[in-house]
Amino acid sequence: MASDEFRLEIDLHEALHGLGDRLRSLDLDDDVQERLGDRVIVTRDGERMYVYTQTAEALREAARVVSEVLAEDGLEAKTRRRRWNPSARFWQDADEPLADDDEAPPDYARKASEEGVPNPLFVFIEGHEPEFMRDLGA
Repeated sequence: MASDEFRLEIDLHEALHGLGDRLRSLDLDDDVQERLGDRVIVTRDGERMYVYTQTAEALREAARVVSEVLAEDGLEAKTRRRRWNPSARFWQDADEPLADDDEAPPDYARKASEEGVPNPLFVFIEGHEPEFMRDLGA
């Protein structure tokens, strides 16, 4: 996960009362993605939409665009601006600063490379029996 990662959380539950509104709002994530381009990643999980950015400025722009898209469709939704806290490993309020002692999680891959050992994020398997590899899904 990036050291600076921000997320806009949009709770569409309040906006989706009737079936007509629900059908109309199905393309909200596509509209937001189209307007913001490749600067963000937009995902949807049921009645929640998430917009991921790499900077606080991009997060503010995403919030503005989401508000515009919702207003154009006559919808209202609760939004929260969050920031990833790498040391505590949770999404905190974006306006709260990270603590000074916060640091990114250790980079085990780089450490392994420096020590000349295989990357710990991968498993190397030598299969001598075809059934063994088949059972692993290879």
